[in-house]
Amino acid sequence: MKKRAFAGILAALTLMSGAACAEGTLSLDGEIRAGQTKSITAPYGGVVGDYTAQAGDEAQAGTALFAIETQKVYADFDGTVSAVFAEAGDSAAYVQERYGALAYLERETLYTAECTSSGAASDNENKIVHPGERVYIRSSSDSSRKGEAVVTSVSGKGYALEVTREGDLRVNEQIKVYRESDFASDSCIGSGKLSRVDPVAVTAEGHVLAVHVSDGQTVARGDLLFDIVPDALEGRNGGDGSVSMPEDGVLLSIGAVSGESAAKDQVLATYCPAGEMRLVCSVDEDSLSKIETGMKMTVTLDAYPDDALEGEVTGISRVADEHGKFDVTLSLEADERVRVGMNATAEQ
Repeated sequence: MKKRAFAGILAALTLMSGAACAEGTLSLDGEIRAGQTKSITAPYGGVVGDYTAQAGDEAQAGTALFAIETQKVYADFDGTVSAVFAEAGDSAAYVQERYGALAYLERETLYTAECTSSGAASDNENKIVHPGERVYIRSSSDSSRKGEAVVTSVSGKGYALEVTREGDLRVNEQIKVYRESDFASDSCIGSGKLSRVDPVAVTAEGHVLAVHVSDGQTVARGDLLFDIVPDALEGRNGGDGSVSMPEDGVLLSIGAVSGESAAKDQVLATYCPAGEMRLVCSVDEDSLSKIETGMKMTVTLDAYPDDALEGEVTGISRVADEHGKFDVTLSLEADERVRVGMNATAEQ
């Protein structure tokens, strides 16, 4: 009598276990897990900007997840980009060693002049020049070549001009400087020599992430010229400063912290690629003989009990867990309802 009672209890426990076999039916209870975990890393070092991505978000390939701040190189003055030598992905040091600059900007002002008050009209006031003063200039050899200028600095009898408007003046030409637009001799405040304004070299330290200008482009003071980053870029490719989802998938974790620095190759997030969800079932060793790799099973999610999915056994662990059970892994057909952490049952 006691033996029969014990046999009944044992049968009941068997039915309650993670793998049950009644009348030829094999049933495995388990949990949906990420079958593959991949990392999204920082392509270069910098401060992480604000972002909205969260663990559990589904993201498509190319979706911008994070932004890492770059060093911005701006135009210091209005002018024209006379040449651009740098390309996205270039080492700034290499380009500057070869060409002297990443790019060159030419001012709207073509000429400057170093002048002296020697030769000015005898009136004492004509020998005193003031920074910021607007003056008129004319070629010493051809009175038809004229222009306007502004005094940019004064030192003793010497002063410098920046030509703001000119009519066919020439490089290295000798000029006379006047206070009056009619070039009256009693308004002469000296003489000087024109020089060409050299193009200004645009330089930086690091690697070029993006180039925002081209040869011949007109720029205004404050226009963005380059984005620079501290580290070499993978494949010498540039970018827009954003870190994007490499492929369709689900974000599993977020390691990036807005406002904090991230080093090159630091993990910003992890994700599971689309179609890589797996059902992992914990099975007693007594049931392993009924399971084999490649076995097809019908999977039902607890959240959707009326809809079945197709699953296939892809792996059987060779090491028991701390409870003496073995993990059996099943691949699943693609279905947008499958989510990491769901409970499910596989049957055959």
